[in-house]
Amino acid sequence: MSNLITEAQTLETEGRLAEAVQVYDDILNTTDETSTHALANFRLGTIYRGWRELFTAQRFLTQAHQLDPSNANIRDAVAELNLYFSENRESVADEMSRKNSDQIVSLFRIATGIKLLTMDKPVQAYPLLKSRTKIFPNAAMAKHLLTDIQITEDERNSAINFLLERDWLANTGALLYTITEKGLYNFYIELAQLHVSNAAWTEAMMCYEQASWLCPEQQVPRYYLVICCAEVETWDKAVEIAANLPAEVPESIDAVAYHTAVARSYHYIYETTEDDDAKQRIISACETVLRLDKKAKAISKLLDVYQPKKAWWRR
Repeated sequence: MSNLITEAQTLETEGRLAEAVQVYDDILNTTDETSTHALANFRLGTIYRGWRELFTAQRFLTQAHQLDPSNANIRDAVAELNLYFSENRESVADEMSRKNSDQIVSLFRIATGIKLLTMDKPVQAYPLLKSRTKIFPNAAMAKHLLTDIQITEDERNSAINFLLERDWLANTGALLYTITEKGLYNFYIELAQLHVSNAAWTEAMMCYEQASWLCPEQQVPRYYLVICCAEVETWDKAVEIAANLPAEVPESIDAVAYHTAVARSYHYIYETTEDDDAKQRIISACETVLRLDKKAKAISKLLDVYQPKKAWWRR
């Protein structure tokens, strides 16, 4: 756990705050230690306070204070924020209303984008979904900022109902709603596939990484990650992921594309290491591709490099 804390603090020091937020969220989900929880909540509250996400900051700082009421730094941060709210009631109320409206707009665009995909309208869906990743750089921030959104009965339109019907949005109190991890997972998966269709491989990688972070038990995003990594030639990462995946590819994955990515990635690793295990993975992946697609010329040529065909008189 100390490694995660060190990683998060290092990211903060380097100014990589969005990444730090995600690591602090990991800490909250992987430990029951009260002091560690208090620290993670405090740091999250501090980061969001710096971003002027005051209500999200208040939520984390309050939680930190409840966990460690004797901590002077936490107590001072809570007091400072409460004083700001007290001295700026009118502007705070306006900001709360504006933030809430922005959150509803985000929910609307996510729901509308996915609804358009069900209507086979990816061109119209793509900009709606893509716009949200500019506001929420990663899944942890989306989860934190799309929490406790006030939605009145008049604002409960078809888009909001679309999310509720699929358990992608949860009612957390009187007129309060929070996006679920299931909802975010589906958002990132759908957007990733749109990025793939547009050959935006780096963006697709980011989305599959976030989907995998949200639901680590799901293997599908990792298979897609191998394909994306190969497309952007991050061979080491592709091999690292593929090495921990079952050989049997899920039905939803393009098996030819996946095994082609595996063969190419291990090929570039083998050129550096000449590792025999890598060679065997190349041969196995090439043979799998050719069983599925006999016309895969590039893979056929790659297989010949590692498993030359015998001359006809020696067969």
